[in-house]
Amino acid sequence: MQAEAAIGPKRSNRTVALAAEFGRKITSGVLACGEVLPTEKELQTQYGVSRTVVREAIRHLVAKGLISVGPKVGTKVRERIEWNMLDPDVMGWHVTTAFGRPFIDGLYEMRLINEPAAARLASQRITPDQARRLGEALDGMRDNPRGSPALIAADLAFHRVVLEATGNPMLVSLGAMIERSLSISFSLSWRQNPQDETVRQHGRVRDAIVAGDGEASELFMRRLIESAFDDVVMALYAPGGEAGSEIADSARHPDGERDAVVAG
Repeated sequence: MQAEAAIGPKRSNRTVALAAEFGRKITSGVLACGEVLPTEKELQTQYGVSRTVVREAIRHLVAKGLISVGPKVGTKVRERIEWNMLDPDVMGWHVTTAFGRPFIDGLYEMRLINEPAAARLASQRITPDQARRLGEALDGMRDNPRGSPALIAADLAFHRVVLEATGNPMLVSLGAMIERSLSISFSLSWRQNPQDETVRQHGRVRDAIVAGDGEASELFMRRLIESAFDDVVMALYAPGGEAGSEIADSARHPDGERDAVVAG
């Protein structure tokens, strides 16, 4: 595919695509911290785009903390510690690179720190309406085809309701911030674990929360996340696994970039 075709027909699409290409190169380490990007003119020539598209893409990456622009030093990749890791695009680029294992480890470590404790809080604070929506999400995981967009949406809704039920606005925001990477990881975990077993695991969490059993809520949420982590690692990194290559293929196509890798 020629660079012009890869960038797409519209300026906005070209901007997003160019930013995504360099975002993935940076998060995967292909472009190392401190490395200087090509000049505006070189990028225009290489990708067949206007100066406006290049500048908008650069601004996009600057806003996410991935690069800096300075006189005489050019456009440089910033140190990883300065990246906005909770930005939806940055999270997605990490997951969809062939070298995303440290990010996957970090994502699930963060989930294990927060979600079991959130489940305990939810068991003490959940409202009748939230309990109803938790049950509806569980029904969605049971009734929709394995790995389907509707099932993934139900899985995501389940975890969002648990966070919402804590009544803690910071935990509620956590779900929104990591939604994209969770959508991708959920699509992978559903490929590995039998649907009935995954629904059973979520059902134990729901039952414990609704029963007001904080200890069981925390325990079952921890076991659920640990099981999901094992499934994602198996899908992405097991010898001969297909999911990782499918994600990489999806990541190389910018059209519909936000949704392409969510479906199972």
